Amino acid sequence: MARRRPSHSSSPARRILLRGIAVALLVAIALYGYTFYRGWQLRDSCTGNGGEWNAELEQCTFRLALPEQSPPESTP
Repeated sequence: MARRRPSHSSSPARRILLRGIAVALLVAIALYGYTFYRGWQLRDSCTGNGGEWNAELEQCTFRLALPEQSPPESTP
């Protein structure tokens, strides 16, 4: 009688574990990618609208442009 070789396929529990790890890894990559993209989008939107991105405060600042004042006209 011939002896059967052990199967090299993974057990069901191992396959479930590997799928769980793969899904968790994909979720972590997606979350990291989203936070990276969101930060980039905020900075790009800020500078695109004429602001300056303050990295320390992580916020957009705008400088108010005061209208030019003409010198006062002297009355005779």
